[in-house]
Amino acid sequence: MLTVIFSSRNGASVLEQTLSSMTRLHPPPGGWKIVAVDNGSTDETPAIFARYRDRLPITVLEEPRGGKNRALNRALRHGEGDLFVFCDDDVVVDPDWLVQWRQAADERAQFDLFGGVTAPLWPCDPPRWIQEDVDCGIVFATNLHMREGPCEPLAIFGTNMAIRAGVFATGVCFNPEIGPSRDQAYPMGSETELSRRLTALGYKCWFATGPQVKHIIRPHQMDRQAILARGYRWGRGQAHMHIAHAYTPDRLGRKNRLRSRFYPLLMPFYTHREAWARQWEWAIDQGYEDGLRERNHLAPIWLLDGARPRIAGRFRRAA
Repeated sequence: MLTVIFSSRNGASVLEQTLSSMTRLHPPPGGWKIVAVDNGSTDETPAIFARYRDRLPITVLEEPRGGKNRALNRALRHGEGDLFVFCDDDVVVDPDWLVQWRQAADERAQFDLFGGVTAPLWPCDPPRWIQEDVDCGIVFATNLHMREGPCEPLAIFGTNMAIRAGVFATGVCFNPEIGPSRDQAYPMGSETELSRRLTALGYKCWFATGPQVKHIIRPHQMDRQAILARGYRWGRGQAHMHIAHAYTPDRLGRKNRLRSRFYPLLMPFYTHREAWARQWEWAIDQGYEDGLRERNHLAPIWLLDGARPRIAGRFRRAA
């Protein structure tokens, strides 16, 4: 027996595709069920869940407090079987997804955490600058480059991962202070923080190429400002997880302030690729500095209205 676990907050635009793909799943040996959590949705998410109660072995819970990890922690108490499989509400799963997860877990008894393949499902052909210059692992949670074998916890994405139920029986749970929440500038790293913590406790990670999903990329997520906001959240999460930065905090702060003064003047003289690389790095560093400030109970200094990092204004021209 295995349990599929995920949460959704106002996911009506994509949830139907996710649940529809699950109706085509081949049942794995030992059976399966779904525990889904409505994380305080105000759109049609509850109605979509209701339409699938008779089509899937699904239990729908409610967690009104915002936060993906809070929702997942509620779901853990209702899981059954020896393997918990996690995904998001915006994936399309392959028909043999759970059969592949069952096989991967059974064949690798010495491993407890597993990452699976996440491919992009684009709404249209992505522009060349996204294909060539954007870190799609950070921005779109895709990992087609991964190969079968032992892996680092950073390679395990919440779009497609599995953890043995016995791990959670020890009392381990997700950290509710990190990951998607009502704060649009939330620190990223929901599953990464858990995987790193479990690895430090001696659990081992394996990347399995058999279980595969497609991550639904929405048009607005391909916008430059949305991508830079993702970089900011990633940097903020790195600081919250105490992942070391190349610069000391003081040097990082000085560098960020120099960028804010000179990038608007310098950007027109860079090639498009160099301008993008510099802006992307700066967005991450803004998030990292703000994450450090939060750890010290200080307010962020780089966010603009709409949970956006600062960008060099003249760089907004099209590629």
